Amino acid sequence: MSKPLTLVCSCRMGPGTLEAKLVPLGRVEKVDRIIVLRKTAGPPIPKVEYRILPKLCRHPLLNIMITPILMARIGFRQKADYFLAYHYKPHFFFAGFASLLTGIPYILGQTGQDIQKAANKKMMGPILIAVLRRAAVLNVPGNKSLSFWKEKGVKKVQQLHSTVDTDYYHPSDQAKEFDFIYTGRMEDYKGVDLILQAFAKVQRKHPETKLAIVGYGSREAALKKLALELGLASNVVFAGFQSDVRSWLQRSRVFVMASYTEGLPCALMEAMSCAMICISSHAGNILDILRSGETGFGFDCGKLEALSNHMEFVLSANEGLDAIAKAARAQIVQKHSHASAVEKWNSLFEDMEAKRS
Repeated sequence: MSKPLTLVCSCRMGPGTLEAKLVPLGRVEKVDRIIVLRKTAGPPIPKVEYRILPKLCRHPLLNIMITPILMARIGFRQKADYFLAYHYKPHFFFAGFASLLTGIPYILGQTGQDIQKAANKKMMGPILIAVLRRAAVLNVPGNKSLSFWKEKGVKKVQQLHSTVDTDYYHPSDQAKEFDFIYTGRMEDYKGVDLILQAFAKVQRKHPETKLAIVGYGSREAALKKLALELGLASNVVFAGFQSDVRSWLQRSRVFVMASYTEGLPCALMEAMSCAMICISSHAGNILDILRSGETGFGFDCGKLEALSNHMEFVLSANEGLDAIAKAARAQIVQKHSHASAVEKWNSLFEDMEAKRS
């Protein structure tokens, strides 16, 4: 067996997303340690060690100056095999600079679509693409992103993204308290206001319908105000942050997402793994997993009428939904489970180690 691998990771990921990335990586037999640099400690994950950054790093400018030096120092002292970075700004640059200082190769993981917009900018684009081309590999969320980077001349790119624990996120016969549910951040790009507007149209025909909104974010107060203005005070529950998202999904019938930009969202994959009927915009790489009429129902970003029509349809449909829900779960189990990610990481490390030997 080859030498056990030590990885040093810089990332910006919240609860749930961090586990989606690092839990399957920790299950790879070749991986011995994952040292994660963070401003605060993260959740306990097997093989993961947290190194808390100095308080000075909470200042953006000092963070840019100090963190890549610390990353290089830890990588050198711990004899790391690879640097690993998620979210391009600034973590891709941290990994690239630390690699220049130490000679340790780096692996990058795309999380959302904002990096693709940055790649088209006159100043940022050439610098960013240079960092990507030097990487040992760029892992991306789906086929749309894969094609984008290959067109930009990034050759060492493959599809490997967040995955979900399909044993944990499973179907349930639990009674359904909510007709619709949204889980995730409350930010402009998530389109939660569109969900509320579509739900208001549906609720006029079906006054007893209920919607749960699980999550937090800068738009929370504005969205609560919108719900009141739409007359939905008794039909919408704002649950805030919940550590046990699964129980909320299993108490709900239909998952709804209306994002304007995404990589490949864990929230959608979790709902599909629970064999829920899912309605989502076609943002980012979502078309890879949600095909309208087969594994869920999709619509073009920002299209209120299409969203409300789908919501109305699933409330009224008597046939075909069970097959769609089962197909949704099967898709996630086969291609986006932790087990599938472990296989991909194993293959990636075998290929890279063969090239280095």
